[in-house]
Amino acid sequence: MTASTTCKDSVELLLEYLDGELTDELRAKLEAHLGGCSPCEDFLKGYKATPGLCRKALAREIPKEVAVKLTDFLRSEMAKVTK
Repeated sequence: MTASTTCKDSVELLLEYLDGELTDELRAKLEAHLGGCSPCEDFLKGYKATPGLCRKALAREIPKEVAVKLTDFLRSEMAKVTK
């Protein structure tokens, strides 16, 4: 990471950051960027929330009629792609 951290650099480091795998220097640079870049702060909040949202979504059951319509739609779309 350069002295001037870009948003692209920051996004590429988020997984290692959240896993605590960055060097102290990289962590400090990333945190400095995040502290001054509201789009990156918002992205990080969404990135952190994603696993929990997925767990909640998977815990809910799709109504049978919705599942049938979705399956039919996906089959129809796949048939178009494979032709």
